[in-house]
Amino acid sequence: MYEFYKNHKYQIDRIAFLILISIVVYAFFTVLFVYLGPFFFGLLIALLMEPLIRLLVRRFNWKRWIASLVCLFMFIGIISSLGAWLVATLISQANAFVDSAPEHIAEISDRLADINARFRRLLDHLPADWDIPELQEILLMLFASLFGEGLREIGMQVATAIPNFFLNTILMLISAYFLMSDRENIFRAVKNACPKWIAAQMRQTRKGLARAMGGYFRAQYILMVVVGIISIAGLLILRSPYPLLLGLLFAVLDFLPIVGTGAVLVPWALLSFAMGNVHQGIGLAVMYGVITVTRQVMQPKILGDQMGAHPLASLMSIFIGFRMFGLLGLVIGPSLLMIFIAILEPPPSEDVKE
Repeated sequence: MYEFYKNHKYQIDRIAFLILISIVVYAFFTVLFVYLGPFFFGLLIALLMEPLIRLLVRRFNWKRWIASLVCLFMFIGIISSLGAWLVATLISQANAFVDSAPEHIAEISDRLADINARFRRLLDHLPADWDIPELQEILLMLFASLFGEGLREIGMQVATAIPNFFLNTILMLISAYFLMSDRENIFRAVKNACPKWIAAQMRQTRKGLARAMGGYFRAQYILMVVVGIISIAGLLILRSPYPLLLGLLFAVLDFLPIVGTGAVLVPWALLSFAMGNVHQGIGLAVMYGVITVTRQVMQPKILGDQMGAHPLASLMSIFIGFRMFGLLGLVIGPSLLMIFIAILEPPPSEDVKE
């Protein structure tokens, strides 16, 4: 057995590493993510800010902790500005809806009264001993049974989610700063804690993984440009104010799979329908559908071209990731594919000889 392992050491170690990575990723996102989620997003922020940190350190000769602090504040400022603008926009839309609410309520009441009159005329043809309540009573009972308990549970979930959100945000930003400012020491400690064969596999796949990650982000940038163009064109057709700014916002939101453009377009379309602006509501719904379909059709091909994988493999990674992890799987699936491509990449000739 040992002779067999010795003769096929590289192949066996590579397969074992592939299986180990798959198990770790699955366990992390199904079990451990609840506990380590803020630190995971902190790592993503650190990786995103790393090129800018290196530029500041190299160009201005800043200490790394200063560059990390500046980049973190820049990130907070950009996200806070976008969030404040989005909240202000939703509040203005909600205020407009509240101002026009009496008209809509009156219109709905008239329609319900008309429907109820037709309903009662229909009941007149039934036997006299049949006791059927008014339509308004039926709707009220349905609303109470469907939403009464649900609204109470939603209120409790929101009450507990708000402090958890702020706690997780603070942990995410603190961990991001430490991962940015003390990157080398943290990564060195993790490397030293790994068994030698795992460290060797990580070292061999690092270049391939970096190349695959670069291809992944290039693909996302291309998709962001496509979404931005579609959004700007759709907003111009709808004669919406600030089409360029909104189009850029939708492009950025599309980069975030858990959020996506639907976080803005769907509530905006529903508010438009509720306020009686059917033309705008239909236009926003169509624009969201075009963005979603275009992204899903183009994503496998672009990902495959940029990462060096077949489009079918990209499509399978997206679908399997979504089925296993939900919306977060839209990122996890292609990420695992990147890791698999890097691990299965043929080694340099000198490594094989060793």
